[in-house]
Amino acid sequence: MTQLWLVIAPFWATSSAATQQPLSPRPTLHTPDVIAPAVLPYLACLYAERGLPLLRAADGSQVAYDKSSSDCSAARARARQDAAAALQGKPLPGRLAASEFIDEALADMDSYVASLPVGATAHGTVIGIPVTIEDEVEPMYTRYDRCLKTQASGVQVAADTIIAKFKQAMAICASVRNLAVNDAKKALIAKGWDEATRSHAAETTFAKVDESWLALGEQYRQSLLEQMRAPASQQPKEGRKPH
Repeated sequence: MTQLWLVIAPFWATSSAATQQPLSPRPTLHTPDVIAPAVLPYLACLYAERGLPLLRAADGSQVAYDKSSSDCSAARARARQDAAAALQGKPLPGRLAASEFIDEALADMDSYVASLPVGATAHGTVIGIPVTIEDEVEPMYTRYDRCLKTQASGVQVAADTIIAKFKQAMAICASVRNLAVNDAKKALIAKGWDEATRSHAAETTFAKVDESWLALGEQYRQSLLEQMRAPASQQPKEGRKPH
């Protein structure tokens, strides 16, 4: 299965208020490997409607999709067609028919994307860069992601210091990242890839994770700037305890 991750976190820790909350977990969407190449373009279209790109972490490329309709209907139809072709002659879990298997995967994508916020605001959710991550790499990613959030959560920040804090977290977690990349290269042997392909995929995956992390920091910075410009009546109330 292919893991799809999106950075989502609440507004947190400012130097002018006691509002401190930990960075929240990244929601996940699981897509079966057997049809992932066929259906990811549909997900890319759904993301595009939210103003988000969908990147393949293994090579950093953006997932393209059918833009021949004004909505995602053409991309969805193409996804069903390509997925059906990919499933020909392959056994499916639970004795599902191919059409049911495909429709379930597409419905999961619909529900997942519908649950996401439309965008980032000073008083709402902050969104990073969605990327695809292979299942085999997920445990290594989780260790690195946890380290970054541990270093960044609950610290006091301001618009002019938050990027430095995010970069500092990356520096502190560098050894965790290096181990994660090396372990990912080994884990991807399960894919049957050669050494060069595994190395490229692992290194590019974590480069995209870093890019997403810094994008999140920049969006927090913009939220802090918006908060500073907001009327006093819209400012967060002080006195909340860190979680």
